Amino acid sequence: MADFAYVVKSRAGEELTGHASAATVDEVVDQLHSRGFVVLHVAEDRLARRGLSMAGKFGGLSIGGTGTREIALFTRQLSTVVETGIPLVRGLRGLAADATNKGLSRSVGDIATRVERGQSLSDAMGAHPKSFNKMYISMIRAGERAGTLDQILEELAVYLEKVDAIKTKVRAAMSYPIFVLIFAFLATLFLLFKIVPTFEDIYSDLGQKLPALTLGIIQVSRAIRDNMLISAGIFVTAVILFTAWVRTPPGRYAFHTFLIRMPIFGPVIRKAVMSRFARTLGILIGSGLPILDSLELVKGASGNAVIARAVDQAKGRISQGQGITSAFRSTGKFPEMVLQLMSTGEESGELDAMLLKTSDFYDRQVEAAVQGLTSLIEPVLIVLVGIMVGIIVVAMFLPIFYLGDAIMKGGYNY
Repeated sequence: MADFAYVVKSRAGEELTGHASAATVDEVVDQLHSRGFVVLHVAEDRLARRGLSMAGKFGGLSIGGTGTREIALFTRQLSTVVETGIPLVRGLRGLAADATNKGLSRSVGDIATRVERGQSLSDAMGAHPKSFNKMYISMIRAGERAGTLDQILEELAVYLEKVDAIKTKVRAAMSYPIFVLIFAFLATLFLLFKIVPTFEDIYSDLGQKLPALTLGIIQVSRAIRDNMLISAGIFVTAVILFTAWVRTPPGRYAFHTFLIRMPIFGPVIRKAVMSRFARTLGILIGSGLPILDSLELVKGASGNAVIARAVDQAKGRISQGQGITSAFRSTGKFPEMVLQLMSTGEESGELDAMLLKTSDFYDRQVEAAVQGLTSLIEPVLIVLVGIMVGIIVVAMFLPIFYLGDAIMKGGYNY
């Protein structure tokens, strides 16, 4: 299959452009003729092909990738299309035209073409795994089989909106301190590269002994300036090695363990992970998927390697006949509150509802924690930046305090 760009005229005489996937140009022309278009031009979309090639080279990272928020909006719109009875193909083409993300627009346009050929919606979406993951496609397939596609789409839209909201809150909690620390780091480098050398020249002309703090800062500045390329090379190498390590299963697991255990931010991240786990499992079970299939999908959608491994362990025990709550408790990775609510849902036959309530609880916890962190971290960061910059400033001006004594006695008295 290849991507083709085309220009056609509709029956009303309107000139339209678009994209289609097919094996040959003739196949694209046949598709367009069957839809009543007059074909003006068809050519292979080489830009898209180069983009896919580059994506393959760089680990599946594609330009114009689709984010959670965009998929949530598309799902909400598609739910309205199905609920109001608009023909699916026409609705998909309208959504493709309205999508602001080019990657999503192209995917939805191709899905419309595939559905028009006779494929099911879930199979058509399966051809675009970068936009629609396995969990999404499984739920769409479950909705198609049960005849509740509109309800499934509504649940998916709510799920994706809440996942995006939690991501945004956690990102907001971490972005402010990261920004401040980067600013402090750059300010420190500026002082070491520009300000400290100026004072170093002044004090060297005096030929007097410098305080230990001043001398230490000058030596640090000189070491960084003299070995700038080596330092930059070491830093870049460390970042590359760390990134490669995190992409390995052991590295990913170790890094995610650190994230949920680190001070201050760890509890927030852990609560966000628990919220996503509970909501994902709840919505999958509610859609009618078997528990083992649901757990397999949750493992990939949890977003945390520690929880993914724990879910896999629980899945193995459940497949051997162990109870759901008991299997999760034996992993030692889930809070007692989650296990208690899971147990209540398992006993009452409303496991999906209890899991969704668990997710709502953790959503509120994350929101409260983010607000608390914002008020706590701001003064701490201000003090930290003040200390970092203040040490350098004090070190540079400290010899001036003894300048009068140096002039009177020819030396400093410490």
